[in-house]
Amino acid sequence: MIPETYWVLERLNMLPKMKRSHFVNKHSVQFVNQHGRISEPFYFHDNKPHECSQTWQVRRSEFDHLMIENAREHGVQAYEGTRVLEVLWEGERAVGVKVQDEDGTIGEVRADVVVDASGQSSMIMSRLNLREWDPELKKSALWTYWEGAYRDTGRDEGATLVLQTQGKHGWFWYIPLHDDILSVGVVASNDYLFKNRGTVDYEKIYFEEVEKCPVVKERISSAKRVSQFYAQKEYSYRSKRASGDGWVLVGDAFGFLDPLYSSGVLLALKSGQLAADAVAEGLAKGDTSGAQLGKWEPEYVRGMNRMRRLVCAYYDGFSFGRFVKRHPHKKGAVTDLLIGDLFREELDEVFQLMDEMNAEAGAFEEPAVA
Repeated sequence: MIPETYWVLERLNMLPKMKRSHFVNKHSVQFVNQHGRISEPFYFHDNKPHECSQTWQVRRSEFDHLMIENAREHGVQAYEGTRVLEVLWEGERAVGVKVQDEDGTIGEVRADVVVDASGQSSMIMSRLNLREWDPELKKSALWTYWEGAYRDTGRDEGATLVLQTQGKHGWFWYIPLHDDILSVGVVASNDYLFKNRGTVDYEKIYFEEVEKCPVVKERISSAKRVSQFYAQKEYSYRSKRASGDGWVLVGDAFGFLDPLYSSGVLLALKSGQLAADAVAEGLAKGDTSGAQLGKWEPEYVRGMNRMRRLVCAYYDGFSFGRFVKRHPHKKGAVTDLLIGDLFREELDEVFQLMDEMNAEAGAFEEPAVA
């Protein structure tokens, strides 16, 4: 996770659970270029000296379990093992869902508002044909988990590493979890990673990319692989709209952005918070129209677009190192964006300065190295 998740977790009263958890503390992110040169860490606390600058590397199944138990403690009636079969409609208004419980019994749950948090399957987006694939970020990922791989120590123990592969065709994430487990995955264009390979063997493809990233190869050399290989193909998309009468989309059900800067959980929590406020306000005043339930969308999309610009800059080969050298007073603003502080207009000055550098010869040499 990235640090700005702190504020939503605080509001949910989740921080005590997180502080007691065995999740690895995360204080920074570092970049490694294609030649193996590692950047100085972007230490979040150095930029913002507050406890919000320390976050966690979580195993999602365990984090999600904590979240649902926390919801129950605060009065939510939650059902597990119950499948939503479809959303119920009256004309263009969502009025509830059809569900199937663990013993196969099918029933209906009527509701004033349906919040679609069904992830990338996005039931309402799919039904209404609202999905728009990102025309530039046609990336795919291939990953697995390792036990006993190299871990940094001290303040760097929980750092996320972003390691570029030789030839700049892709990058690896290297994320330390608890129980001596590390998540290590490669991201590249879908065409490069999975087409014209001469093989569909995920293991073979994975290790071909490891050979192009000596730092990763060395770090996992004495480790044991403890899971299968997983793949996700061409995953960046967004819905044409976030809401309609009686329904609203949150998290991946609204859109998913490339995982380069680990923004997924933040965007899910932030959209959930903004949508919840709009729903609560709408229920209080008897207005569950699409306009009311989605009134948060413009602000949220502006923030999402700021993160998208950072992602695209990395793939375009923009030199963050050169940028910081030229504008040292803006390193804090860049770090603010990296921690997920995406909803402040004054940070747009960073992008204006980036655009100026883009226009100059030689601005695209060493990607994402500070």
